[in-house]
Amino acid sequence: MSLREQLRDILPQILPASPLEAIKGTELIRLVRHKLPDDYSDATLRYHFSILSYDPTSPIAKVDQGQGYYLRLNKSESRNEAMHLGIFGADASPVDLVSLRYARFRSVVERHCVHGGRYPFALMQAPGGHWELPDLVITDWDFETDNDDTPRLDETMLNLKRCLGVSTVELTAAQLKLSITLDSCNEDFFKTLSATRWSNKGEILIAERVSDEALVETLRTLGHQHGVGITSFGLDLDLLDELPLPDDIRRMSAAEFESLQTLLKPQRISIGSHRSHLDWQHLSTLKKKHDCLSRMLRWLNDCLENRKPVWPAREREEG
Repeated sequence: MSLREQLRDILPQILPASPLEAIKGTELIRLVRHKLPDDYSDATLRYHFSILSYDPTSPIAKVDQGQGYYLRLNKSESRNEAMHLGIFGADASPVDLVSLRYARFRSVVERHCVHGGRYPFALMQAPGGHWELPDLVITDWDFETDNDDTPRLDETMLNLKRCLGVSTVELTAAQLKLSITLDSCNEDFFKTLSATRWSNKGEILIAERVSDEALVETLRTLGHQHGVGITSFGLDLDLLDELPLPDDIRRMSAAEFESLQTLLKPQRISIGSHRSHLDWQHLSTLKKKHDCLSRMLRWLNDCLENRKPVWPAREREEG
């Protein structure tokens, strides 16, 4: 039995039902240790408490804007929250559950980008891939180098780049895949190639580790031939099911997400080629057909005008 499964059994015996009587992490670690057959570090236990507290199906909840943990009494919240996300209803089908996996993976990718100083914009809300549009556009900016914690763009450099016709932001168009097989890899790859050809760089980001050597070699060959970057995040799909809901992942603090990142096992299969210019003609054609792309371009324009890129998911939350 995994540590997480053991904690699901043990925590209801320990946690108080009222948040007013919440147990702090240090005390909870001490109480849990008495019931665990194996010895785990404080950091490991704290990590699992934190991750489980974001999972509405787990027995542990965290005090809002405070310290301590208490017993989550209503375990039906998970289904209700997933329903309000529009991901699945009362009779969930396998397709619905795949959509929830995809949404979780997309939120992990978004947070991973933001953690690295890159700003993503999600175009597609469902798995499957599109021949004309990528799932995600990831933006890279040149920030001012000062002591201000808020990333800002240098107005002088922005104006100079505009005058010289130099791009002020680089766009990486990415397709997200939960997994790829030898049977599906050609279709998945050429969908990505088609959907990302207008951008500075095209990427395929895969949740599951790619362990089949023949598949790795096929993807690497295709990636190098056509200049598409391919990366696996090394996430077991069953583990992906245990992660918090997508919105909860987006709301994690930096420290909480750093703990989640320890689960990632990145595997770089190919490095994408950089194109110095966007295909403006193709982008203009797509903009007229797809409203989500128009919204992305308006967001980019707002970021440039304000000299401050904002992660759209965080902007919606704060608004």
